[in-house]
Amino acid sequence: MTEMKKGERTIVVTGAKGALGGEVIKRFVQYGDEVIGWDIEAPGPGALVEDDRRRNLRWLKVDLCDSAAVEGATATVEQEVGGIDAFIHCAGGFRWSHIEKIDTADIDFLVNVNLRSSLYVARSVMGRMKERGQGRLIFMSSRSTTGPAAGEGAYVATKAGLNALTRSLADEVKESEITVNALQPSVIDTPDNREAMPDADFSTWVPRAELVDLMEYLLSDKARSINGSLITVSGRT
Repeated sequence: MTEMKKGERTIVVTGAKGALGGEVIKRFVQYGDEVIGWDIEAPGPGALVEDDRRRNLRWLKVDLCDSAAVEGATATVEQEVGGIDAFIHCAGGFRWSHIEKIDTADIDFLVNVNLRSSLYVARSVMGRMKERGQGRLIFMSSRSTTGPAAGEGAYVATKAGLNALTRSLADEVKESEITVNALQPSVIDTPDNREAMPDADFSTWVPRAELVDLMEYLLSDKARSINGSLITVSGRT
């Protein structure tokens, strides 16, 4: 295996305009890696856009629920930047509702952003990684899959599907230098979550930087034997 050294990797991050995605980008840009941020709110569309402040960061406007858009974005990165060494899929969403009250639009949203997008990403990226014989794919799941609470049923169902996808993909690549893993945080400390739950004890939540620490480790050669893992990150809750 060719060692993936800091500063020499091509890393794609989805949900790149979000709080977690932004933290991921900041970390790997500082190492000098070529980082491409995918987001529906990114500038574009259709072409890589250089960041005004950071020369090794580029943006790509991508609708992750559009299979053709995902495939096109992957091809664009491969053609203009090079093979993708690591793909970190941060994009996702949450809806809370008792099942008899949940809107069809919310069900569609959860299935699309949490599960469908992951399937499209996997289909687009994994074949290329298999051809090169190496790579890293990290998904964002949820600790709620280990013990769903009331009102989380639709949300957890999509994340549980993501867990199954992670383990199946890991089995596909177990004889290569590719790993597929998922992080399962409880509540992540983000501005949106603080606004939604202003009375919560934020100190018990999972700091974004700690999740990025785990991602950094999973991308390293030290983690080459970690494959198909669903890594629970509970914070202090």
